[in-house]
Amino acid sequence: MLAAVVKLIRGVIQGSVIGPLMFLIYINDLIVLLSQYNIKLKLFTDDVKLYVKIVNNHDYVVLQKVMRKLE
Repeated sequence: MLAAVVKLIRGVIQGSVIGPLMFLIYINDLIVLLSQYNIKLKLFTDDVKLYVKIVNNHDYVVLQKVMRKLE
């Protein structure tokens, strides 16, 4: 099997030893940020679902602001 050398710009190599640790660090920051804006979330393995009730334009603006911060 040939191995390829690739410059990693971001993320963590799949199957790496440090991958699970990096994921936990990311998830902890995500939980803190979303809770500040009263956004509910569910976590399962490597999946995150957000739950937000949008009842007016302000709610939409707040959600967009949070999405930009996550980006």
